[in-house]
Amino acid sequence: MKHLRLTFYVSVMLPVLLSACAPRSAPTPALTAATQPTEMATLVPVPTEAPATPTLVPVVLSGPPMEVGSMWPYVDGSILVAVPGGPFTMGHGGSDNPEHTVTLSDFWIYQTKVTNQQYALCVKAGKCKVPDLTDNIGYSDVAHFNDPVTGVTWDQASAYCSFVHGALPTEAQWEKTARGPDGLIYPWGNGDPSCDYLNFNNCVGKTTNVTTYPQGQSYYHALDMEGNAFEWVADWYNALYYKTGPSQDPLGPDGSALGRSVRSSSYKSKPDQVSASTRFFDLPSSHRRDLGFRCVVLDPTYFAPLCQSIGVYGTGPAGSSSSTPLNADCPKVGIGLTSMCKAGTVRVTFTDSLSPDPNAVVSGVGSCSPVSVTPGSFPQVYDCTSSTTATITSKCTYTGGTTQCGPHYTLDGNSGMCVWDGTGTQGNQCLPGYNYDPVNQCCSAQPGTGLNFCPVGTVLGHDSHGNPVCILNGQASQDPNHSEPVLPPNPATCVGQPGGGNPGTPPPATQPPTGGIVP
Repeated sequence: MKHLRLTFYVSVMLPVLLSACAPRSAPTPALTAATQPTEMATLVPVPTEAPATPTLVPVVLSGPPMEVGSMWPYVDGSILVAVPGGPFTMGHGGSDNPEHTVTLSDFWIYQTKVTNQQYALCVKAGKCKVPDLTDNIGYSDVAHFNDPVTGVTWDQASAYCSFVHGALPTEAQWEKTARGPDGLIYPWGNGDPSCDYLNFNNCVGKTTNVTTYPQGQSYYHALDMEGNAFEWVADWYNALYYKTGPSQDPLGPDGSALGRSVRSSSYKSKPDQVSASTRFFDLPSSHRRDLGFRCVVLDPTYFAPLCQSIGVYGTGPAGSSSSTPLNADCPKVGIGLTSMCKAGTVRVTFTDSLSPDPNAVVSGVGSCSPVSVTPGSFPQVYDCTSSTTATITSKCTYTGGTTQCGPHYTLDGNSGMCVWDGTGTQGNQCLPGYNYDPVNQCCSAQPGTGLNFCPVGTVLGHDSHGNPVCILNGQASQDPNHSEPVLPPNPATCVGQPGGGNPGTPPPATQPPTGGIVP
């Protein structure tokens, strides 16, 4: 990635190979969020010939106010923050960012960078491609679910924002969010950067949870605007654009041989690289372990609410603290293999420190013969005569907290789910995997395809009753799982007593540190 400094000297701060010409693209459309709509009631007549048909619930259509400090929970578990329109000071006197006044229309922007957990929803829905896993080695690790997604190209970042009916922010929108209307040097003000405000200068040496640095929030309450990971933005990069671009809602130049603009900074950035006016650029096809993105949206009320959502257990949304620490009960699971030479089979023994364990799932034994199997109880024993991969998984359960629901939701004591109460309706659109319910005016999960997800800063877990709950990322434990390849022996090559068994791999003493993205 490149950064143009004084007198047009190009400093190769983050080396990449630049081609002679980058792909051209039409300018990204300007985004203008709707201001607070006028409240109005929508009543649907009751059918006269089919009295058994449920009627639509009368609701008040309302949206969040477009004012500083206004926040709105969005469809993918993010929080939107309002950035009211008006002039602001852009640039800070550099050769490619001279100070000038720009006026923007209203817009809403993600409070944080898009996380691994959020991006995985788009991948599961078939709308996004998996990030480069060499860049993003923590993508499938529960400890990094709320780190910024990295290893994505400009097109991958743009595809996610389209998935949530948004777009990448323009350079002007990004800079106003970071600096406020008065052109602050840093998101938190004009004081020098430190490791209390942002993840930079190798204070940590890797990406961190996007909610880790509340002291570094901007005037508009956006988090992580500097540090942790650079951010793709919508514009093509041109060093002279600030001198020639329009003063109202600038969209950037039509194209550039240098590439797309990049803003923010990373966990490796030096103190002189984290001022919010600093501009960078990279080829759209580039992907890095410290380059992510966030989105802006046109209309925060575009999507209908979920008919059911998962409550936050023991803590508030987006990481607010809990007075009582949670207790995690994670069973230890394992697999033991014993070769049966005479029979040419492998005896597979599944173990679980919690028995019975209703959350335990045994797989890979479809072609095996059960020897001693009671569903939910352990040990379970199978004989396998063909190659397979045996797997046992379970889930951690949490105690010591209570489930909290968001606004307009009430807790169903039977299912443990938060159920929409029918007030404060939004739009009528749903994410893939959901259908719009016109009676209750919310999005209902399609059987077997609904996307279970939690607010930013939390991850999916289960309470002691087996109900899904969202757990603060820092308090969540890795769900246990274990796999072993099962390879039956060739009796002709066996060594040992005829008909006897050669010991295989015993069950592990502890649960190994593996896991995957929560579906």
